[in-house]
Parts: sequence; structure tokens; C-alpha cells
Amino acid sequence: MSKQSFQTPVPRPNGAPRQRILRIGVLLGGKIVEERLIRERTPVTIGQSMKNTKNTFSIPVDGLPLEFTLFAIDEGKYSLRFLPKMDGRLSDGGGQVNTLDALKQRGATNAGDYWQTPLSDGSRGKLSLGDLTILFQFVTEPPKQPKPMLPASVRGTLADRFDPRLTVIMSISIMAHLVFLVWAIYFVDPEEQESIARSAYNLSFKPETVEVQEEKKVETPAETGSDGSAAKTPEKAAPTKPDPGKATPTKPTDGGGRKDSENVALKEAEAARAAADALAGFGDKGQTEGDMSGRRPGATLNQQIADVKESGREVKVGGGTGGGTRTGGDPKIGTGNGPKTGGTGGIEVAGGPKTDQGPSGRIQIGTKSGGDDSTLTPDVILKKIQSVYMTALQKCYKDYLKTDATARGKVQLELTVNESGRTVNGSASGFPGAQVNTCITGRMGGWTFPIPKDKGGDPTEATFRISLQLSPD
Repeated sequence: MSKQSFQTPVPRPNGAPRQRILRIGVLLGGKIVEERLIRERTPVTIGQSMKNTKNTFSIPVDGLPLEFTLFAIDEGKYSLRFLPKMDGRLSDGGGQVNTLDALKQRGATNAGDYWQTPLSDGSRGKLSLGDLTILFQFVTEPPKQPKPMLPASVRGTLADRFDPRLTVIMSISIMAHLVFLVWAIYFVDPEEQESIARSAYNLSFKPETVEVQEEKKVETPAETGSDGSAAKTPEKAAPTKPDPGKATPTKPTDGGGRKDSENVALKEAEAARAAADALAGFGDKGQTEGDMSGRRPGATLNQQIADVKESGREVKVGGGTGGGTRTGGDPKIGTGNGPKTGGTGGIEVAGGPKTDQGPSGRIQIGTKSGGDDSTLTPDVILKKIQSVYMTALQKCYKDYLKTDATARGKVQLELTVNESGRTVNGSASGFPGAQVNTCITGRMGGWTFPIPKDKGGDPTEATFRISLQLSPD
């Protein structure tokens, strides 16, 4: 920004002079980046914070606070505040120019973190802080420029903004939809008119009809006596209980106003009821030919056992005159030898002696650590080892127990899971038997786990250390 650009503009010749306002320009590296007129008498702030909307100017320069009031208002007048590490000059408008260092000696007030000096309506100056340069001066307020507008001949009227053809088409469409809506609301009754689907269904399929006929009651005239009075109706005999051993005879029906199909159904039901009574009935000795109680499992077993005891006969398997075994009619005595229990050699198990399977071992989980701040945690590694790979580790330890049944100790597992989830650099150490360490190390080469990811979601490597306690049962 040149020096001439900060000269005071000439006031309007035919109007009253306007108030003096503050004009500020900001330069970075010798190039102007912002210029602003402060029309209102408000404090002016600068700072590094780009998110702080309270700053009048947000400037990312080292050494500048996040928020700093550069021009403060004291009783309606501006005062300049500058930091101790700022450099610059200040003119009072009367031709006297002072540096900031000179103002610190006279005229400026020390407020602790900054210095403050009053300004007049003719003051102007320059402040520097590293690559930042601030130029300011008081100028007469220029008139506000009105918003740019097109001429009335170009703007046209509201009607000129509508296309005539599109307007006519939209009007006809709206009217047609409105007429159809009124017709559907006031002239269409869905209860009186059937839909197309219902009409097609009625034409394709015959609706089912159900005829209901009421049974007609035939009234018989009352018999009259010789004296003309109504004769008494004979009293009904008390119903007798049916004999359990005999089927109850059914009285044939004469129809009674029913259809033939209904009569047939009634006859079949009565016949089924009679057959059920015959099967479940009891005769003189407690059972009949159709009685099913003697055919239930175990129904006559107690009676048969009692009959055998009374007769004194001997029960044999095979050898009878009836059915026998598949191998012959004579009974046979088994010749096999059972398990031997005598002697000092212990109990001999049938089928031959069993081979010694060797001692079994027990593996317990000790400490666990690692993960390198990834999504793969030691708990996930340990859960996968316990559910999938623990059988292989037990086999390594069990094979070693065949040579040393009292071997016990700790095994330290150290493994790294790469970006594809495979185990690399897996090793087992710490167990007294080198055979166990070598066996477990070989097994670890084929282990796979979920892919570890860093905080950004990218695959990474993670190292884990797990301690196992091996002890015989």
C-alpha cells in the first residue's frame, strides 16, 4: 500500500463534513492482504485464531496472541495498544513523528503486557511484527455505495419472468387435476361401485352359496278320551343303563325332515359309538372278545408269573416245544471268561489290557500385554489361542511329558501380527525342556488373527507377549 493511498479524501463541497473514521491496511511479506474502513466506533482486535470470530483481523503470524485489542475505545476516542516486541512509527497529524521506543519513554502508558497511547483524529502510523505490517490513519467517512442494480428496462416486470407456453400448460394441468379431484370426492361412491378386480373375480369364479333349511316340527294332535277330554300322555319310562357286554341297539331314524346325507352321517356315528362300546366293554369275567385291556404291555405279565410259580415249572431259554433260539432247540451254557479279579496283578479288563496313554498336562494363562495401540487387543489374541490353537499347545506339552512326567514351568510367547493378520517372528521360550519351546514355535508360524488397524483405520503391525503356565495333572 503506497503512502498516497492513505491521503485524506476531499470532503463534499455541498454538504456537511462527515466524521473521521479509522482506515486500516494489513500487509504480509510486503503485500497487502486486507483493507477495511471501521465506520463504527468499536474496538479493533487482531489475533492468530482463525476460529475466533471476535477478531476483526485474523492473522496467522508467530508472536501474535490469539486475541489482542489493537485499538481500544476510551471515552469515545481511540487509543493505540502495541506489544513490547512491536516496532513502528506514529504521527499525531501535526508533523511530529515518534517511534514506538520513543513513545515508551514519554506519552505511552505501560499496562503490563502492552503499551497504550491516545490517538487524535489526525493520527496515522505503522506497526511491524515479523512479516506483519499494519498501516492506519483517520479519514473522512466516504458515502456508502448502494447495491448494484440492473436498470428497470432490463429487470422487467414479474410477468416477464414467466414463459407463456409453460404457464398455459401448467394452468390446464392444474385445472384438470382439480376437476378430477372434485369428481372423485363428490360423485364416486366406493360402496356402490365395484372395482375392476372385484368385477373380474365375480366373472371368473362363482361365489359360494350356503342354503340353510330349518327343521320343521310336526305337531301331533292330542288324543281325546271317550268323554271328550284330552287324554293324559303316557309318562316316559326311566332310561335303563346299557349292558357293558352288549352293544346298545340303535333305533333307526325315519328321516324326521332331515336330508338323506344327514341321516347317513347320523347312522355312521351311531355305528362307530357301538363299536367303541364293544371294544371297551366288559363281560361276565371282566373281559370280552373285543376287550383291548389284556393287550396292553404288561397287562397280564403279573398273572402269568403267578401261574408259573403255582405250577412249579422251570423257566428255560430255548429247548421248549415252542419257538426256540436261532441256533437250535437245546439250551446252551456260555463258555466265555469274565474279568479276573484274583491275584496281585489287579483287575483284568475284558477285551484285553488297555495301553497306557501317558500323563496329561494342564496349561493356564498367565500375563498378557502388547497391541501397540491398535484395534487388535491382547484379549482378542488370547481368545483365539484358547479356542483354536490350545489343542496344539497341549499336544506339544503332552509329548514331552512322556519323557519327563514331572516337567513344569512357564512359557513366554512373543509374536507379531502383520498387516495381513498372519503371525511373524513368533517364538516360545522359558520352558526347561527345549523340545516344548521348539514345538510351540513351529506351531505359531501358521497362526492367523484379525488384521490390526491404527487410529486412522489403516492396517499396521502389533506385537504381543503372553505367558503360559504348564503343569502336569
